[in-house]
Amino acid sequence: MPDEILDNVKELLNKEIGDKKVLEQIKRAAENNEAISNYERNYVRKLIDDLRKPPEPEIEITLEQPTEISQPQEQVATVVPQLQTSTILTHKPRDKTNIKVLIGGAAIAVAIIAAVVLGTNGIDVGPSGSTTMSSGLLDLDQSSYDGGDIISISGKSKTSLGNTISLSIENAGGELIWAENIKIKDSGEYSTLAIAGGPGWENSGTYTLKMEHSSEEEQITFSFKN
Repeated sequence: MPDEILDNVKELLNKEIGDKKVLEQIKRAAENNEAISNYERNYVRKLIDDLRKPPEPEIEITLEQPTEISQPQEQVATVVPQLQTSTILTHKPRDKTNIKVLIGGAAIAVAIIAAVVLGTNGIDVGPSGSTTMSSGLLDLDQSSYDGGDIISISGKSKTSLGNTISLSIENAGGELIWAENIKIKDSGEYSTLAIAGGPGWENSGTYTLKMEHSSEEEQITFSFKN
C-alpha cells in the first residue's frame, strides 16, 4: 500500500485538495516506509474517492415561459376635425395709372426684344390686316390703338446712309413718351414694335409717330384710347 498511498497523496497535493500539512506528513511517512495510521489512510482514501467520483449529471430544469395572452386591442379611431382655413387677402386699391405704367414698362421690354430678333432675322413687321397708316417712309399697322396694344412700326428710307434711324412718339399734349434708335438694313428697310401703354399714355387722344434719318423726316398721327 505504501506506493499506492504515496501516489494518491502526491496527486492530492498537486491538485491542492485536503489539508496540506496532514498530507505532507503522510507523504513523508510513506517515503520513509514508516507506519501510517488507519485514520490517515481513510482520510486519503476519502479525498481520492471524492476526487475521482464521476460528477452527477446535471439536471436541466426548463422553466416554461408563461404564455402571454394577447388581449385584442380595441382600435380607437381618432377623428381629427379638419379646419378649413380661409385666407382673406385685402388688396389695397392701386392707382390705375401706376398699374398701366408697370404693364407698359414690361411690355415695352418684350417689344424691344422682339424687334431686335425680327430685325436680325430680316423679317419685316408689316400690316396685320387692319387699317394701315402708310407714307412709304413710315408705316403703322393700324390707325387707332387701345391701351396695351402692340404697335407695329415699319418703313423704308430712301437712303441707306447711316446705321440707325430715330423713331419717337408724342402724346396728345406734345410730350415725348417713347423713343428708339433702330438699326437700318442695307436696303433702307427697318421695323420695330412698341407698346401702347406706360408713362405718358394716361390720356386718350391723337398721338404722333415721328421718324428721322439723315435729311429725311416723316410723321404719322394715330388715335389712342385708354
